[in-house]
Amino acid sequence: MSYPAPAVPWWIVARREIMAKLTQKGFWISTVVVILMLVAGFFFTFLFASSQDEMTIAVTDDAGAQVVGIAADSSGRDIGTLTMDEPDVEAAVENGDVDAGLVQTDAGWDLVVDSIETNVGDVQQAVSTYMTRTNAAALGIDPAALREGASVELRLTGEQLEQDAAIALVTGLIFSVLFFMSALTYGLQIAQSVVEEKESRIVEILTAAVPTRHLLIGKVLGNTIMAMGQLLVFLIVGVIGVSVTEFGQFLPLLAPNIGWFVVFFLVGFAALSCLWAAAGAMATRVQDINNTTMPLTFILMGVYFAGFLARGTAAQVLSYVPIASSVVMPQRLLAGESTWIDALIALVLCVAFMGVAIWVGERIYRRGILKTSGILGLKEAFSRAS
Repeated sequence: MSYPAPAVPWWIVARREIMAKLTQKGFWISTVVVILMLVAGFFFTFLFASSQDEMTIAVTDDAGAQVVGIAADSSGRDIGTLTMDEPDVEAAVENGDVDAGLVQTDAGWDLVVDSIETNVGDVQQAVSTYMTRTNAAALGIDPAALREGASVELRLTGEQLEQDAAIALVTGLIFSVLFFMSALTYGLQIAQSVVEEKESRIVEILTAAVPTRHLLIGKVLGNTIMAMGQLLVFLIVGVIGVSVTEFGQFLPLLAPNIGWFVVFFLVGFAALSCLWAAAGAMATRVQDINNTTMPLTFILMGVYFAGFLARGTAAQVLSYVPIASSVVMPQRLLAGESTWIDALIALVLCVAFMGVAIWVGERIYRRGILKTSGILGLKEAFSRAS
């Protein structure tokens, strides 16, 4: 009679970590709370968009007024006009005197708004309708000329004028928050779990039954699987939420970059998990965790701020720096400042860093896991490492 072979030790540890998370009320409560926050955010965004039934648009001539009239008739919204000189339109929008401005130019039309959330999609369509009618009346049978001059350029005022990658900015902030929240939450849990096992002396039993390296790999793998699963749930909810708002038109552009973020997150989180476990092994008591994990916390804070503050040369450099590239490179891809070749180079560098992190983390973890007095120093850890 034959029996199935036992699972490899690291998978037993990983499965134990996964089941421990799934049976924690705190895990489910935090997951549900974040999902509810996402749903509430999209609900209020939709509510805000729906509340824009009344608008005032600055125009410079009768043609602009006719366009606004077409938009009001087609959408059923109460859209009024305010006639003013062209140089005053942008200032009126910035000051909040009007919701938008419509100016006819030699190349087409400028639709000036102070926020990307301003609901002016029907006005853009009305420009096309107006120009089609005008060109048809003037040119008659020439179909190619029917839409001449009907192009609309959505132009943002003020500082946003210099940031035509506004969507990339918002996406970078979201990526930064998700990475920081997941890496910090699960990282601290890994470190705390290691210290608790040391304090309770359970680790002595575990290391007697499971090789130290397998114990580390299992902890990292189990927590990485849980973090990735939770992240994917948040992203799916986010994508569904975006699809029902006016930003749904950007999903084809966002999808590939979300994929890149998931890949970078996986590599970056796995690398940091090894270091979090090592930081936990360096401590002897739970009270020591703040000291041993402080460098990793600073790294995560730097990645968080880099995701939405780094610009220009700084962003270009950070997009190739492991861990920081997890949030900066997807943002640069979305803004069209990097190509998939750049992303592959950054990913290779991140994988190389993961290899170094595993090498360093495994040695510190192996030397510190059975140390029961005092905090293990780096010099002590590597001087004893074989």
